[in-house]
Amino acid sequence: MASSTREKIIQLGDDLLRKQGFNAFSYADISKPLQIKNAAVHYHFPSKQDLAFAIAQWHKDVFDRFSRKMATKEPKDRLKTFLNFYHSIHLSEKVDIIGAFATDWYSLGPNVQTEVQEFTELVIEWLTELIQEGMDLGQFRKTQNTRTTALKILSSIFASTQLVRITSDQDFTRVKNSILEELLN
Repeated sequence: MASSTREKIIQLGDDLLRKQGFNAFSYADISKPLQIKNAAVHYHFPSKQDLAFAIAQWHKDVFDRFSRKMATKEPKDRLKTFLNFYHSIHLSEKVDIIGAFATDWYSLGPNVQTEVQEFTELVIEWLTELIQEGMDLGQFRKTQNTRTTALKILSSIFASTQLVRITSDQDFTRVKNSILEELLN
């Protein structure tokens, strides 16, 4: 099924945001590869803030589909799939979307910040519930605070997608494996 122009703009905007940062690309960087006029980008997204908002909404939708698809899997398998997803982000030379938005946080309008906060909380809540379920089933080691553990996992993964741009590609794998070793029984 062919993507609409709007969807293509969102996907390319997302790619540019996660590779270069929000302030480092322009609508010309979108229009040229898509072989459309800047006016076409502005038609769908009158401002770059509108595009950022749409990107955040798109990620919420993608994560919602991911979490529904994973719902019937064992907690340890969901965690591994989640970490492997972020590994694939690293391999594509991108950073995670939350980290990308956080880097340019003060350049984002209030409505974009709210959307990013909602998405971030969605991921944190999902991971917190996953950890609790894994502990209840004896798949994960007991932790004092599941939300804190979720935050530590996210912080490690998000920082790693950025850090490996400077260090070694293997460092992401080391962090991912360390998370699994510390959490899995």
